Amino acid sequence: MTTWPRLAARRVRTWIVTEWSIKLTALILATVLWAAVAAEEPTTQLVPVVLDVAAPAGRAITGPLPQILALYAGTRRELLKLAGSPPVIHVSLPDSVSGSSYTMNLSPTDLAGAANANVSVQDVQPRVITIPLDDVVQRTVRVVHRITVVPDSGFEQFGGIAVTPSSVAVRGPEDVVAGVTELYTVPLELTGVTEPVSRRVALDTTGIAGAHLATPDVQVTVDVGPVSERVLMGIPVTLPRDRAGNWESDPPAVIVTVRGRSGRLARLTRDSVEVVALIQDGDAEQVAQLDVLAPPGMSATVTPDTAFVRRRPRG
Repeated sequence: MTTWPRLAARRVRTWIVTEWSIKLTALILATVLWAAVAAEEPTTQLVPVVLDVAAPAGRAITGPLPQILALYAGTRRELLKLAGSPPVIHVSLPDSVSGSSYTMNLSPTDLAGAANANVSVQDVQPRVITIPLDDVVQRTVRVVHRITVVPDSGFEQFGGIAVTPSSVAVRGPEDVVAGVTELYTVPLELTGVTEPVSRRVALDTTGIAGAHLATPDVQVTVDVGPVSERVLMGIPVTLPRDRAGNWESDPPAVIVTVRGRSGRLARLTRDSVEVVALIQDGDAEQVAQLDVLAPPGMSATVTPDTAFVRRRPRG
């Protein structure tokens, strides 16, 4: 006599092996339908974030970057899109950072790169991160110009070439900054100059890769203008105070030729220059070299350039 459990088992086996292809198809369709429905159900998921950091000029990141996760909300189908195109946070550290690390706050608005998925960001973890940087030192060095000015014919340079600022701070790794004793401008030659020059000139960074300069260029100014000459007649020869009165110069007056800016020359008078006899020590009569003192920014020559200095004859 067949028992009920055996009968039930036989019926189950018969059901399984009978029309099995139809049953398998139904099972597959049910699974697909379940997956499709599940893919449209809203949910939340933590997604790894790519942290893209641009270090300050001349600095380097010295350690691993922190791991960042973002919490997104959306359907499973949309969240799966983030696996192929993960979100990104771009960070550009300011050049003013001087410490060995930089701490910053993060927010969901910093996230980018999820435009292809219909999801919304809920949070970013952690909210505060620290980025390790190499150590830096700073020193201030003078700027040396490498500029040549060639005035045009009839023009002249008055004074030197001014550089502003005259010194610049250099910041960077200690082994780089230690070798910087002065900075140079890039070479520049100005020819045929007929007027004052004022321009920005770049600093030469050759050989100091990894260092950051407080300014990439400096202001260079030089005064150039038209020149001419003026002859002043009868300029008296001045004797030292201890010989004034009892001594005299032969000749007593000379000719002075002054060269300088045309506009200033027109305002010169005989009192604008002074001719001094350079007398050697001693009380003897002598031939003294004559030196002419011209106004600032002008040059002058004296004719003749010597005089005989002697005691006045007793009358």
